[in-house]
Amino acid sequence: MHPTPSRRRAVIAPLAALATSLLLVTGSAVGASAEPPDRTAKLDVPPKTAPGLESARSAADRLLGDAADGFDFAKLDPADGADRYEVTSKRNHVRVAATDPATAIAGVNAYLGTIGQSISWNVRNLDEDAALPLPSSPITASSNVSHRFYGNDTEDGYTGASRSWEQWEREIDELAALGFNEVFMPVGSEAVYFEVLTQFGYSAEEARAWIPLPGHQPWWLLQNMSSYPAGTSDALLAERAELGRKIADRLRELDMTPVLPGYFGTVPTDFAERNAGARVEPQGGWVGFERPGWLDPNSAVFTDLADAFYEESERLLGASDAYKMDVLHEGGRRGTVDVPAATRAIETALQTAHPDATWVLLGWQNNPPEDVAAAVDPETTFIVDGLSDRWERGDLEAKWSGVPYAFGTIWNFGGHTTMGAELTKWNELFDEWLNREGSRVDGIAALPEGGLNNPAAIDFFAGLAWRDGPVDVNAWFDAWTERRYGIDDPVLKAAWRILAETAYTLPDNEGYSEAHDGLYGARPSLSASRAAEWSPSSFSYDPDRFAEALDHLLAAAPAAAEVPSYRYDLMDVSRQVTSNTSRILLPQLQQAYGMRDREAFTQLSEEWLANMALLDDIAATQPQMLLGRWIADARAAAADDAEADRLEFDARSIVTTWGDRSAVNAGLNDYANREWQGLVGGYYTDRWERFFASIQTAFDTGKAPAAIDWYAVGAEFTGSTDTSEFLTEPEGDIVALAGLAAAAHDATVPDVPEAPTAGTHFLSELPFASVSLNTAYGPIERDTEIGEAAYGDGKPIRLAGVEYAKGLGVNSPTTIGFNLGGRCTTFEAVVGIDDVMNKAGASPNVIFRVLGDGELLYDSGAMTKGLSAEVAVELAGVQTLELVVDPNAAGSPAGQAEWWDRADWADAAVSCE
Repeated sequence: MHPTPSRRRAVIAPLAALATSLLLVTGSAVGASAEPPDRTAKLDVPPKTAPGLESARSAADRLLGDAADGFDFAKLDPADGADRYEVTSKRNHVRVAATDPATAIAGVNAYLGTIGQSISWNVRNLDEDAALPLPSSPITASSNVSHRFYGNDTEDGYTGASRSWEQWEREIDELAALGFNEVFMPVGSEAVYFEVLTQFGYSAEEARAWIPLPGHQPWWLLQNMSSYPAGTSDALLAERAELGRKIADRLRELDMTPVLPGYFGTVPTDFAERNAGARVEPQGGWVGFERPGWLDPNSAVFTDLADAFYEESERLLGASDAYKMDVLHEGGRRGTVDVPAATRAIETALQTAHPDATWVLLGWQNNPPEDVAAAVDPETTFIVDGLSDRWERGDLEAKWSGVPYAFGTIWNFGGHTTMGAELTKWNELFDEWLNREGSRVDGIAALPEGGLNNPAAIDFFAGLAWRDGPVDVNAWFDAWTERRYGIDDPVLKAAWRILAETAYTLPDNEGYSEAHDGLYGARPSLSASRAAEWSPSSFSYDPDRFAEALDHLLAAAPAAAEVPSYRYDLMDVSRQVTSNTSRILLPQLQQAYGMRDREAFTQLSEEWLANMALLDDIAATQPQMLLGRWIADARAAAADDAEADRLEFDARSIVTTWGDRSAVNAGLNDYANREWQGLVGGYYTDRWERFFASIQTAFDTGKAPAAIDWYAVGAEFTGSTDTSEFLTEPEGDIVALAGLAAAAHDATVPDVPEAPTAGTHFLSELPFASVSLNTAYGPIERDTEIGEAAYGDGKPIRLAGVEYAKGLGVNSPTTIGFNLGGRCTTFEAVVGIDDVMNKAGASPNVIFRVLGDGELLYDSGAMTKGLSAEVAVELAGVQTLELVVDPNAAGSPAGQAEWWDRADWADAAVSCE
């Protein structure tokens, strides 16, 4: 039973004495107590607020209600220019001294952590009625970097372009509490562009038609696309400008910098036709869209347009100390533009409008180009790197000509709901980067494409800027658990330690900085390996180990079930466990179809759809997981029904098709897939039901399944305004549903087949006990090489010029398990890369391994094309035989570790007694 408020005080008050261990988050507890540790803050004593910290008082009132009266706010001078806070006690109050209002709120959050409360994303753990024990020791922290940046360019579109002021106000308070001091703020920039275009030859109607609706605007600001979807109205422009001003003003009140879009030359493609002396460089295409033009900053018109832009931006949104601009983003064309000179012209325009303002650039793919970095003034430029935990970045100090930069991460792409981040990597890398000789690191940058997910990730990452060095990750998660739930429960801590070693310790590869997405949201295919085109294609961690965290969370339900943060986390973990079943079931479906086993396929497809229904129900328990609310928020911004329909299309398309057919075909389809109620139970389920029906028809006819126009299915969904199946308020018992999720995970384990009888058996004739593979390369083939993605399309097995009638054809990475039941004595085979890869340009490289009951029995070493090797292994007493083909990434060309790896287990057989 969860404690009532009075019992809760008894539970959390002793935690105040644990300040030293709990302040692994942001600060440290040092020194001696100024007052006895058993005293609590007196709310009947009027609180004090130092001049300049009035906005911190207001934020505390919003966050804590009446409990805010237990805090005094005092000014603190910076130490060597660094922001800092110090939490002590005075006048029977908790006294928070800080350099600025936002840092004061970070100090409040650090104190709350010592008493089992916390301010975080998604769900806060705050109790206005709880006692406020006076700190037993001062709680202090100083920032180790100047810039604590939040906000991907895409964040507004993927987190919610229809967020209300109340939602923004909540998020700003949370970002302050986490210690951020700079926030990218694009809202209202469309009104700036509108006003400027009408000064340069465009009618109001033409300007509105060029500006996308809010959900797609981030990519227009990045110069990637324009005019899709069209339909911006004067009322919407005014509404967004007003909201943007409120957001920017609130950030300024808290002494946080609103980083606004600057001007670097984006114009309609016909701009030069309307403005004499203008030269527009065509930018080509971007993922199925035509890009806007790039007005050459070296042309005379640029200066006039930039002046007008900054004038309108200041009038509508207010001035800022920082503006974000990225030239040549994701494949923009240089053409004949003198890019270094253009860079200096962009910088001059900014400095003319706002002397000493900082130009913020994104470190992403090839940006900023080296000649851009070399042309800017390092004193007024800052780079927020989005790839610090994803690629080997090399010498960025040299590459970026000494421009200071932030250690940054993008743990979320498209707003995916998947759990995971490179947390353990951040823990080591940030300190290394910050302290290496000649380092220009002076910031952190949290850049998830979609926000309000993975609250543990942003909490840990934000804390990098306030800690002295790496921490014990398990100890950090123990402390996180106590302040997350207000309960010191070893079972909850065990759950989060498992999550730390799985979802928050991702594989060490240079391809991804996020965990895998689920396949229930993928475009239906038996060879689907990801829902989003550029997401991981296989498990990022052991799903069975991850599921153990759910068992622990469920065990803690009697103590924690009434804690909102616990209910959110139970939803998220049970959702992820259920989502993971898709990657276990799909290879089984693929094999059942390949073997033309209709009974097994039907049973598995029914299990698949049942898991989708469960996933929909789990998501329904939290308000931020409701497609119905997402759509309702979008429609609420409209001035009339017609505009509401346009905004609904904007909201539906950004999380499904994204764009028109050309964009879908180029890879944007389901880029922003997410496991929300209504999306899973509606759109995703409809797709899979259609797909399974086509396969059942194929069973009937003996022909290949009929092709389905998936874009047309998506267009039908995005064009609909029927929301009858979409919730706008949460419902459901998450504890009961989490139990069903655990059962669904357990049910994915297939029945173990009978062990082989006495005699010699080709493994291609035996049932598989388990299969792990990347389904994108097609099903395992029996007695042929793997071929392409379809079943039965392989050619005869050939190794080093010898053809074999029996065997297994696979592509790396693959593991196939067989139940031997201890009855077999030997395993023999010939292994190698199939001769279909004996062609120019192919570079296969694999390692064949044989395991018996988990122990290595054979390792081929690296094998490339044209080679074969004989395998003979003793199997006495072995229960489970596993054949593994490893992609040998270390020996393969970058980005091609699996592509060419068509591997064969020729004449693979076991002899049994």
